[in-house]
Amino acid sequence: MPRIRWSTERAHEVSCDLLAVPVFKGGGGVPREVAAALGADPAELLEQAELKAELGDALALPLPPAARAKRVLLVGMGEKAKADPGVARKAGAVVARRAGRATSVASTIAASVRGPAPVAAGAFAEGFLLGSYRFERYKSNGSGRAVPDLALVGGAARDARAVGRAIERAEILAGATNLARDLTNTPAGDLSPEALATEAGRLAKSCGLQIEVLTEKELREGGFGGILGVGQGSGRPPRMVVLRYRPAGARRRVALVGKGITFDSGGINLKTQQLDWMKMDMGGAAAVLGALQAVSRLKAKVAVTGVLCSAENMPGGNALHPGDVIRIRGGKTVEVGDTDAEGRLVLADGLSYAVEKGADVIADAATLTGACMTALGRRAFGVMGSSHVEVKRVLDAAGRAGEIAWELPLFPSYRKLLDSDVADLINISRRDFGGGAITAGLFLKEFTGDVPWVHLDIAGAAKSDSEEFEVPKGASGASVRTLVEWILAMAPARAS
Repeated sequence: MPRIRWSTERAHEVSCDLLAVPVFKGGGGVPREVAAALGADPAELLEQAELKAELGDALALPLPPAARAKRVLLVGMGEKAKADPGVARKAGAVVARRAGRATSVASTIAASVRGPAPVAAGAFAEGFLLGSYRFERYKSNGSGRAVPDLALVGGAARDARAVGRAIERAEILAGATNLARDLTNTPAGDLSPEALATEAGRLAKSCGLQIEVLTEKELREGGFGGILGVGQGSGRPPRMVVLRYRPAGARRRVALVGKGITFDSGGINLKTQQLDWMKMDMGGAAAVLGALQAVSRLKAKVAVTGVLCSAENMPGGNALHPGDVIRIRGGKTVEVGDTDAEGRLVLADGLSYAVEKGADVIADAATLTGACMTALGRRAFGVMGSSHVEVKRVLDAAGRAGEIAWELPLFPSYRKLLDSDVADLINISRRDFGGGAITAGLFLKEFTGDVPWVHLDIAGAAKSDSEEFEVPKGASGASVRTLVEWILAMAPARAS
């Protein structure tokens, strides 16, 4: 982990490999001494490079030998009036990606945006750490680059302790998101349900969490027919992992349920496209693990139970057949209309379990439907649930976290699309009707009882085909920060 600090030095006094400074549309932002060292108007330099100071534009330039910094990075920030901590977060990611071989970076950007210094500093540091992420575990000639140390240059902060806490929080949030990214990027050949349970065990040990791993035997004895059914076509057996964070003084009990399909072939209804990223179908479980790591390290006064519902969906000789009927934990029966609608089957077990154990509120995260991806694209995730209050809180949390989320409805009239002739309900609605994200949500709602519940469909947002600000190419760690923000907002207010 790099060293991140708030510096009271002036920009031209900081010794570093790279000094990142803001340039706003219409000019301004670059400290006078830095502009003098460049010997030209920074805005004109950007224009000569055919850049317009839009957020994301960046131009690296050398500085004279007498300067304390070796290079300066002019970072486009857009309109100054719109530059808030969210812009600072994105700018931090831009700086991280343009740092090259630098081992030390300094920046005045956090001090240039609207908002309290702690909030701006935390946002920039978070973006910097998220933008520094690389997954090189399988590269024999990886870059070997460490994340550079970062000095946030801003003069004397009114509350240095608050700035320090904000930076520490940013480190924890970015670390949790990057944990989820690492797990989701790991090939399915190396991350079976059992291996995911092992990773959960490591996390539990490092964070002081209680852990319980249910093997096939315990799943069968407990009536977890969804997880068992989905996993029965694979030679690598399913697991359900329960992690518990129990701080003293907690008033609310939250359950996070994550879809952990370590590889989704579609089963007998075999997929024909995008099989190369079906290793990422456990992104919901990875998000739950990341959120638990962050919540525990932030010492939130909220009791949190994480339930990972993990199986490998394969078309083996023992696989579920279309038309089979399975019994979910709690007794409800489900006709399997499509073996590729498997995520809702494993989540049904996890949601039923969370209700039984007395959660006050439940959220699940899942790469659940292509329909949600079609509706919202590859950056946003859908949010729906039985409680409008909790849905609004999750959406607000996403806004604070810098993630894009949008509410989808749960139309009661669509519930009849899940009626089965032979069981309590069927796991897939009519394909010609559409609304697949909504009917999937309605299916899950059947297993949440009277407990307030929110569903996050992260199918589109969990994977990116290109880098964009703090989102890397590959696994994004979608919803980790949103879940953490949502949980932290439930904690009792600190005494002043």
